[in-house]
Amino acid sequence: MIISTAQSITLHPQVAALQAQLKELREQSARLFARAEYMQFEERPMLNSLYEASVGVLLFEEFKLGIQIKLTQLEISLTQAYINHNAPIDHYRIEEQVKAARREYQARIEQKEAELKQAEEYLNAPCLSKEETKELRDLYRMIAKALHPDLHPDQGREECDLFIKAASAYRKGDVQTLRQIALLIQTNNLDALNGLPNEDLLTLIEKARESIAIFQERIDLMNSQFPFIYRDRILDPQWIKEQQQELKERIAKAQSRLKELQDYLMMLKLWNPDSSS
Repeated sequence: MIISTAQSITLHPQVAALQAQLKELREQSARLFARAEYMQFEERPMLNSLYEASVGVLLFEEFKLGIQIKLTQLEISLTQAYINHNAPIDHYRIEEQVKAARREYQARIEQKEAELKQAEEYLNAPCLSKEETKELRDLYRMIAKALHPDLHPDQGREECDLFIKAASAYRKGDVQTLRQIALLIQTNNLDALNGLPNEDLLTLIEKARESIAIFQERIDLMNSQFPFIYRDRILDPQWIKEQQQELKERIAKAQSRLKELQDYLMMLKLWNPDSSS
């Protein structure tokens, strides 16, 4: 309801309150959207890189040593079996069995990498219904009309960046991101809401709340996963130093253990059957 006078147009208090509520919800949604985008595309790779460069490289070294130890233990076990039976050691057969085991470890690594990649692609790939596909196209057309650089050559960097995000979301089929960008555009154009019936305002308010819930859930989920669970520790030089020291000690022990096993294996390989048996 709008009360008209000769001097000005005054919104009904109820309408004004709904518009103010919608504006506040959209601003909150915009803040959460920006936070989720920052975590996903800036903070995550940064934390991952810091962790991998300082801790991950040592973990990988320890992992490879663990595989070498297991393979050496296997070769010792196979060699010992010939010795226990007082039979000539078939070095070629043992070597082939160790090679097979090594391939099995490599296959496990590659399989796990493939599974992780497949899971990531699956989770990121939207499964759109016909209605969502139509909404995707309609939203993108609306956003492009409002932000496309060719239509708005004088717009600022922020608007250009937002359009780039919209174009990327459209290619990925990310309806939710396009919805949020549409909300961001509408936040700066609340005058268009004047004249909308209360029912439409309430619908927009409910959509804004849904958007807030979705992005808050996304943020909470990321905060519960690696690398965000290590966020404070990754940025703590003392924690990094302690982790590196612990890993270096474990690596040194693993190297020592591997050397002992290799020396023992070399001794076993020198064994010959007892012809008197």
